[in-house]
Parts: sequence; C-alpha cells; structure tokens
Amino acid sequence: MQKIIKSFWLGPLISGMLSFIAICQINFYASWICFVPLFISISATTAKQTFKKGFLYGVVFSVAAFFWMIPGAERFTGSSILYGIGVFLISSIFIALFYAGLLFCFAKLKKPEDNLQAVVVNSILIASIYCVGEALLTIVSRGFPWFDIHAGNGLAANDFSIQPAAYFGIHLLTFFVLLINYLAAYFLLQKEYKRLLIPLGIVLLYQLSGYLTLSTFNKIPLDSKPFKVAVLAENISPDIKWDDHTGNVLVQRLLDLNRLATTMKPDMILWSESAIPWTYSKDDDLVKEVLNITRPAQALHIMGINTAYKNNEIFNSVYCILPNGTITGRYDKQYLLTLIEKPLNGMLMPFFSSKGFVARNNVENTDPLPTSFGKAGILICNEAAIPAAASKMVHKGAQFLFNMSNDGWFNDTYIVRLHFYYARLRAVESRKDLAINSNNGYSGMINASGEIMEQERSDEPFVKLVTIQPNKIMTMASSFPNLFVYGCAIYILVISGLNLFFRRKNV
Repeated sequence: MQKIIKSFWLGPLISGMLSFIAICQINFYASWICFVPLFISISATTAKQTFKKGFLYGVVFSVAAFFWMIPGAERFTGSSILYGIGVFLISSIFIALFYAGLLFCFAKLKKPEDNLQAVVVNSILIASIYCVGEALLTIVSRGFPWFDIHAGNGLAANDFSIQPAAYFGIHLLTFFVLLINYLAAYFLLQKEYKRLLIPLGIVLLYQLSGYLTLSTFNKIPLDSKPFKVAVLAENISPDIKWDDHTGNVLVQRLLDLNRLATTMKPDMILWSESAIPWTYSKDDDLVKEVLNITRPAQALHIMGINTAYKNNEIFNSVYCILPNGTITGRYDKQYLLTLIEKPLNGMLMPFFSSKGFVARNNVENTDPLPTSFGKAGILICNEAAIPAAASKMVHKGAQFLFNMSNDGWFNDTYIVRLHFYYARLRAVESRKDLAINSNNGYSGMINASGEIMEQERSDEPFVKLVTIQPNKIMTMASSFPNLFVYGCAIYILVISGLNLFFRRKNV
C-alpha cells in the first residue's frame, strides 16, 4: 500500500492496465477494482499532482487501448507506419488529458475525509464527475468511436449487472463502478478492512436488483408474433478488392449464402453493412438474382447497399426489399465516422478516401424500416455504440433492432468484441431484440432481456437463423437517456456551491 502511495507511477500504471481489461476487454470482475490503485495513489496529493497522475493513468490506458493504430496504419492506408504513430499519439494525449481533467476537478471539489459521511460524499462526487465527463466525451466519440469509453463497460459482460441500463443507460453502470472503487480504495488505505463489507454489500445489492429486474421483465407478456431472421454473414475480408478477377467468386459466395438462407425458410434475411459494394439500382442484376433465389421462401431482405448522391458522394444505406423487389423503406446512416466517412476540414483518412468516395448525411431517411412484422430500427456500424441512435429509433416506433456493420478492418483487435457488447447494451437500454450481422465480426442475436441467444465469429461465411420477438416497450433509458447525467451534474453543482459558500464564510 505504501509503495502505491509513495510511487508516482505505480498506482496509475496498475490502474491503467486494469482499466483496459475492464473497459475494452469487457471484464466484469476487473471493473470493481480497476480504479482502486489510482485512487489510493491520489489520496493525499495536491490538485496539480493529481492532474499529473491522472495524465499518466490516461497514457497507460491509451497505450493499451490505441496501440492497434500503429500496426494498423500500414494495412489501412498502404502507406508509412508513421501515419499510425501520429494518430496514436494524438488520440493518447487527448484521452490522457481527459482523465487528468476529471481527476483534477475531483481534487478541487472533494471534502476533507475526516468522517464516513465525507467519504460517501466524495465517492458519489467522483462517480458523478466520471458520468458527466463520459457523457460529454460521447458527443466527441460520435465521429471518433475509439473515444467511446465508459468505465461501466465491463458490467455488460454479466446478465444481472447490465440490467440497470434499462433505467439510466450505461451511465448508471459507470456510476456504480466508480462508487465501489472509491469506497474500496479508501477503506484499504485506512486499513478498515471490516468496512470493505460496505462496498461488497453494495455490489451484492446491485446484483440482486439486476436479478429482480431481469426476472420481472421476463414475466412481461408479449402478444406480438415472433418471426425468423437469417443472418447472412459473408465474412469477406476488406482487403479483397472487387474487380474482374475476384468479382465472380465473391458474387457466387453471396448467392450461395442466399441459397442456404432460403432453405431455412426465414421471414427476413439480414445482410451486413454495404454487403453489396456498389450503389443501388432498381435494375441491379445481383439484387434481381438474390430475389429470384429467395422467391420460394417469400423472404424480405434488409440489405446494406450504398445510395449514389452525386459525383463521388454516397449515402451509407440499408434497404428494405420485399420478395417482389418493391422498396418499402431506406435508412441512411446518421452518425458518420469523422475522417473515415466524412471529411474534417476537407481531410479524410487515406484508407477510406482511396476508394474514391465519401459519405453524406441525409436527414430524410432516418426512420425505422416498415416490415410486415413491425418497424425495424437500424443501427449501422458505430451507431451501435451510440445510445442516442437506438433511443431515437425507439422513439420513432422501432419494435426491434438490426445492427449491420463491417468489422473487417479491426478483426485483430479488441474492438470486434467490444462492438458486440455495445449492441448488448443497446438491447437492454431499449428492451428490444437485436440481431447483428457484422462482416468479420461477431454476428448473432441478443434478446430484449440482454440474453445472448446466438454469437458466432468465423473466417468462413455462414448463415445463422434467429428468432425476433417485436415489442412496443418504452424504457426510461429510451425516454430520458440523459436524465441520470443531469442528476450527476446537479450534484456536482451543489457540491461546488457548498464549497464556495463555506470558503467565503471562513474568510
């Protein structure tokens, strides 16, 4: 314990690594202890020293979380690894400053810990600061999803600990993770080992509440008709270019998968993001052949295929296509990746811009897709990481969700698994069944309770048949996604006001 207190780097180093395991690797157990060494190390430091330790913590976390950018640069861009080093350094410094800023604010606002009441006040304060900070970071991460960092991510790995997300989203999970870590750190530091039963008891009560929430939800009767969806996972590497040499082989793979899906007699067939790598045309030969194959099954297609806008600009689209070829709806991706899909001050990352086109926002096609089984809410790629994207779909009447993505560029990183668990969070927050088709990633289905019904990842193409149960449930997390964050912000303001009041009173 004394080594952590006296050492400048030991606490931040241990916590940085544990936080990577908890947050990025989605580890339930690491979540409850990952900040303990950090909080012990800043227990008796000044605000300036706390800032420095927070920065070091952020650097350690970022090195683990963003290292994939360095070797990935050559694959993504085909150019020098220096490009990846530059992106890695900028990203790491940004996140390090973010964590340093959160801890600096806490150091400025925390009360002297001369009694248990003050410790509780401070534990709620640090949890509130993280919740508000992460909510603000979410605004940035809508364009840069690698910044979508939540301390509560690891709780998504457990069937019970994820359940409170239905009330206040991921923010409530983050709150309890920070609360428990701070209390545990304080009692360990003070050698009040019996009082460790307090954070342990809170964890047990939290898990019990999750169990009761899950049990209650599972008893809700649903009178809507379930239907079957064939998840058509083509698993085509993004390194493969569609040209005269490979085109026929790749088209044949899609058609073979489509034939296999037809034998399963699904009601719908779910394709991945931009599964057909050209823009839609009503006379498209491949689409016609796909419909010819599935006509006996009368299956509806939810198909990822881009839409031409003008010149080299496209919409990243998903079409709902009836068995006779009629288009009942189109959704265009709303949360585009900055520097990858949409330019930032005219700049694009080379690996995407080399394809010769950029994506555009289209505010017209934002509604769920109408089907004979209810409205399908669509989340394309990184939109599964954005709570607002799912809540907007639910507000517009979505009765189930589809997440279509392409994780091929990141298939050697933790991002692939993280992406799947973000989808799990969206399913619980909205209480909607969610089917996933992620090229080169995890495909499958998560039901509205958060139970993972199907989860498969393979280098080979496959078709997975899942059952979806539509519902019209509206959760608190969907209705008021930022309510808990506002509560945390008010708490911080109250503490700030009280500190200012007593400071002036004592002058």
